[in-house]
Parts: sequence; C-alpha cells; structure tokens
Amino acid sequence: MSANGIINGLAGRVQKELGRFVVKGIGGIAAGTRFIVVMKSKLIDLKPKTWEWTLRDELVKPIEELNIFSDDSYSDDELVSDIGDSDISSDTPYFEYSGKSKNKKDPVYVQNKYVYPISRKVSINALRHANYKCEFDNAHLTFTRRNSDLNYTEPHHLVPITYHNNFEISLDVEENIVSLCCNCHKQIHLGQGFEVMLEKLHNERKDLLKMAGIDISLDGLIKLYKNDKCEN
Repeated sequence: MSANGIINGLAGRVQKELGRFVVKGIGGIAAGTRFIVVMKSKLIDLKPKTWEWTLRDELVKPIEELNIFSDDSYSDDELVSDIGDSDISSDTPYFEYSGKSKNKKDPVYVQNKYVYPISRKVSINALRHANYKCEFDNAHLTFTRRNSDLNYTEPHHLVPITYHNNFEISLDVEENIVSLCCNCHKQIHLGQGFEVMLEKLHNERKDLLKMAGIDISLDGLIKLYKNDKCEN
C-alpha cells in the first residue's frame, strides 16, 4: 500500500504526457473524486496464499512508448561511476556533433530531491569524439580501461548541469561535454587553477556551444564555478 502514491503518480505522468487517457471515478464515491486503477492482482497458489500485484498492460505499454525508464536518469557522480564500470566497445562508430540545440527535460525526483536527468549515451558519444583522451591536454597520462582496450577518461559538463534552470535548452549535449583525465576532472571541480582550465576549454568550445544554443562568456562560466565552490 505504501507504493500506491508513487504508482498513481507515475500513471498521472503517463496520462499527462500522452493526453489520451480519461480518468473516471469508480463506485459510490464523493462527487468530483477521481482516481486511477493502475494495478491488477493475481492469486498465487503458495502457502500461505499470496496476491501478486502488477502494473496493468494499459499502463505498461505507454511507459515503454514514453521511454520513462531509459538510461537518461543519472546524476553526475552516478554517471561517472557507471561509465567507469561499463564495458565500452571500441567497435562503435565515431561520433560527430550535430551542432543543434536540444529541448531540455523536466527534473526528476530522486532520493528526496529533484535532479536533472543526464544521458549515459550522450556522455559516451562525447568521450568517443575525443578519442578517449584528456581534452585539456592530450598528452596527459591515463590508463587502459579494465573492460576494454580504450583509455579511461571521464565526461564533464563544461557548463554545469546544475544550472539547467538558467537555460531554455538542454545542457546535456555532446557539445557541452568534455573528456578529462581523472586528475583534471578533480582539479576543475575542486582545485586551484580551474580558471586556466576553463579558459582553454571555453575557447575551444564556445562556437560549438553557441551552435547548440548555449551562449555563455568565459566570465559567466567562471562565476558559475565559483558559485558551485562556495556552495560546496
């Protein structure tokens, strides 16, 4: 019963996104009351007998259609951890930038807070475009991934994803993601000299960022990072 609110909320989201379901009150309930019956039950012949509750097919199909449970639901730290553990194939074709802006997604509620969903696929595309080298300095040493013959680097959103509310378009695009070695990734988040790193990366990316609809000056970018460091 404790999951009912979450499941009904999910059904409500599907209804809102697709706009093709009618919510009707059922039984002798107060006028104007509405609810959605989203579960179906089946008696399992066990000892003791058990009821199995599952989502109704009418809801499962729209969930699959909307791709609600895709890989686009990571936080920054989760994304780096997942990519680090993944078997990334070297056989995947080279990626080229689209040079187009993308619509931003709605934040999702995860572990008592709203986070902006970011895509594993988009980040891997960006790493692939950089040929798995550190884009601050290609000569920086890295190591070979445990699960493949590719170098290990980490994706970093140049314009931090936490500032998605400042922009009308998505920040989770390949043009806004740089490939960094572990040391550079830590330094740009936590270390001194991050301004020098931002200047180099911004100079190299500013035209691509504008093509993707992300228009930000170097001073504006540095201010975002300083605000992040003050908050942390």
